[in-house]
Amino acid sequence: MSLQDRKFNDRTSTGTPSEAHRRHVADAASWTQVVLAGVGVVVAIVAAIFGYFAWIQPHSPASSTTAEAKLSAAPAPVSTTQPAAGTGSTTPAAATPVTPVAGTVALASLAPAAGGANIHAGGGGLVMPCASGQSDDRQRTVEYDLLRRYAGLETDLTVSKAPDADSKVQIKIFADGREAANRTLKKGPASRLKVPLDGTEKLRIQLTCEFPDSEITLGNPALAHS
Repeated sequence: MSLQDRKFNDRTSTGTPSEAHRRHVADAASWTQVVLAGVGVVVAIVAAIFGYFAWIQPHSPASSTTAEAKLSAAPAPVSTTQPAAGTGSTTPAAATPVTPVAGTVALASLAPAAGGANIHAGGGGLVMPCASGQSDDRQRTVEYDLLRRYAGLETDLTVSKAPDADSKVQIKIFADGREAANRTLKKGPASRLKVPLDGTEKLRIQLTCEFPDSEITLGNPALAHS
């Protein structure tokens, strides 16, 4: 049999070349689908396994034990409470009640309403020189507007200047024209003066001296709020 006859017989026994090619392509496509399906199943299984372990890990007894161990290992808070002096107790000492103190205002912080030239700051307070003693200059006065804001005045009076130890000065405090205090002094220790001023609108300080070469100092004069 010739070579040409054998090729003819092969074609007739297996079908035409186009039909065989189509069967081959179809078989390959089916196999590819099977392989892809298998890969998809494997991926799904692997994902499920990872998801399971990811969920169970935080809820496992080992995780709880680890968390508890971390909490146990954390340093305990340090108390800032100091024990009472002379004891080993850590119980806080009872707070000492604080009595409120009424606010005060320095008289020197107020601008005089009149007679400002007759008083000036000095000696830790306010200094009032005596008048010249002339017929038209017998006394020195200074006035302040209090506007009913203060309950009283406190100060330490001192004769800070005098020609001798026996020279006297007299200071008077008036509250709305009413004499609220009257003190005669000579050189020596300071004299504490307290003047009630409840409801006072105007305060007047008046100084009269035996000799002109004298002065009085109001040490730290303070007005207490009403």
